[in-house]
Amino acid sequence: MTQNQPEQHEGLEAFLQRFFGAGNGVWPGLDPDYRFKDRTLPFVEALRRGDDVPAVLPRAYTDRDRFVVYVIARESGERAKTAELIRAFAGPTYITYDEQVGIQPVWLDPADPVEQAIREYAGERTTFRLETGRTLEHRRNLAGALELMQRTQARRPPRMWRVAKPIGRLLAEFDAALSAGAETASSVVLDHLAAAGVTAANLANLRIKRLDRLGRSEELLQLPELADVVQQNLPLPVREAILNAVHAALEQPLAEGDLPAALARLEERGRFVPALLHTAVGDLGTPALSVLLLAATVLEDLPALRRLAGAVQGQARTDALPPLLWQEAQRVLAEDDEVAEPRADVAPGPQIAADDTPQAGQGVDSWPAFLVAVASGSSEGTAAIEERSWSAWPPPADHDAALANLLDGLENQAAEEAWRAVGAFIEAVGYAAPAGLTAHAFVRNAVAFDRFGPGDLAALQALAEIALRAAPSAQTYAELLDEIGAYRSRWVSPERAAIALDFVDRLFLAACPDQQSRATLAYNLLEPLWRHQQRLNEADLAFAKRLSGEMDVPFSWQERAVSDGDQESPLSDLPSMKLLLYSLDEAVLTRCAEEIKQLAPGVDAARSSDHVGSAQLRQKARSADLVVIATRCAKHAATGFITQHARTQHIFYADGSGSASMLRAAVAGLRSAAGSH
Repeated sequence: MTQNQPEQHEGLEAFLQRFFGAGNGVWPGLDPDYRFKDRTLPFVEALRRGDDVPAVLPRAYTDRDRFVVYVIARESGERAKTAELIRAFAGPTYITYDEQVGIQPVWLDPADPVEQAIREYAGERTTFRLETGRTLEHRRNLAGALELMQRTQARRPPRMWRVAKPIGRLLAEFDAALSAGAETASSVVLDHLAAAGVTAANLANLRIKRLDRLGRSEELLQLPELADVVQQNLPLPVREAILNAVHAALEQPLAEGDLPAALARLEERGRFVPALLHTAVGDLGTPALSVLLLAATVLEDLPALRRLAGAVQGQARTDALPPLLWQEAQRVLAEDDEVAEPRADVAPGPQIAADDTPQAGQGVDSWPAFLVAVASGSSEGTAAIEERSWSAWPPPADHDAALANLLDGLENQAAEEAWRAVGAFIEAVGYAAPAGLTAHAFVRNAVAFDRFGPGDLAALQALAEIALRAAPSAQTYAELLDEIGAYRSRWVSPERAAIALDFVDRLFLAACPDQQSRATLAYNLLEPLWRHQQRLNEADLAFAKRLSGEMDVPFSWQERAVSDGDQESPLSDLPSMKLLLYSLDEAVLTRCAEEIKQLAPGVDAARSSDHVGSAQLRQKARSADLVVIATRCAKHAATGFITQHARTQHIFYADGSGSASMLRAAVAGLRSAAGSH
């Protein structure tokens, strides 16, 4: 808004009168003689000038002792960017928020005159409501941090504020975040994609894939857009995600041999399954295949049932299915065979293959061909990513040198496109045979193209883990560590402490052929955190202390984290609770459990790295007061099993795959669980 637009000016002034009217005691009626107006005037002036920054408006409730600051994004597409700015300038030091959810816009109360004024002026879901401690000092600190945010952003060229990542790059970052187990980061990137204009159908597909990875079956099946989604030509992973969610309800009765109960659950939860019945079996997991087989049996869809049964036998997967399910399918087929009259005078029709549905990306059948296709921006490469065609190929380690050479030899545009394959690469490697040369080449790609977004950083950490696990030479090791640390000033901060600590944690766990390089990177990543340690939360501070000692980096750390609100009791005072930690990285589980034992002796931390559900895992999930899950490379069979059997509502996800990420999630979860007791 500018001053030469009378209508907008009048509308703004009317809004300000309402905002500072009934219900707000910060600057009553914008009275020019009000003695404390100078505290609020800079925010009002910034809004009146039309600065290219989020609006910041404070409020003191007149009917209670409560102070909040509203930060209003200039438009809905800038919500994610506004959240990043709030986190960078106010962070956990000056405001209170749930770290698992992050800083999110709020639903404003239409019955509140102040919030209704904001709704009418700025619309829904563009406003953040920030709270801090109750003292005057807390309030001044928050106001000062947000005033600095506005001044800093106003001095920058508008292009720095408006610049947006291309959708292709955001999609790559989303895939990378999912594969690297960055739960919060994937949510942030999803918000960016929504703001970038991704179609509703594609956005729904991405949301389904994310919920499947997290094992949140109930939430997936309750998505309001699901009825429309299943009517479309869905990628195979999205189909499988929906079937996985249905299977979560059927798993127990099938395992117990209770067919009537399984059928009742299918009728209750499987209303979308008939639309997916003719999905090609391909590389569907056993849970999804079980749902299709049971649905075809119940519906007596004999062509579909024969196709599915043929695929199961052709792939020798009968032993993987629940015996009751396979027996029932065979019974229905046998009954049909008995009543069918053979027609000797008619030539037999064509046999239905196990995978008769055409699959996109079939022309790409190996990792080298895949990387070439993705780098060229071809539709075959995109289709192979969407359909997860790579899951059927020999692992990347079989082509490690060739893939690394391909990546290093790409021109700029092709190298930019090649990052789309990083999520698939991380997931395909998992914790099996590492493809260290390729991982290192992807690290060089990330550094060269300034990939330091939330999802990119999680991918970078996963790539470093893969490269280090491949036992590089001393020279290669030193080069890798130098590349990771070269641009640390762009991403190491108290708000991203867990990422930096995960890197140092991996340095400690991995074999070290060059002590000097390791010590240099450890120092460079820990030093910014040490300088700003008063802004670290209790989990990050505790783990930074541990790593500082383990890596022989002699920093002096404060005893306790500084609380940003009312003083919290120490973790050692938490009541007795049972915690379940789940990750496929057993070293991470061990280190996280050790640290929790030090911080909260009353907490009993059980651990699991099972790939599938088991009686032992069921018992751990059922008895836990809190569950913390690291999703990197985890299979739905395990994460879905845990969320299905957990009796607690306190299920937290690590925003990464390292020990620091898991510890941060565990501490936040323990606080939450203790607060609800």
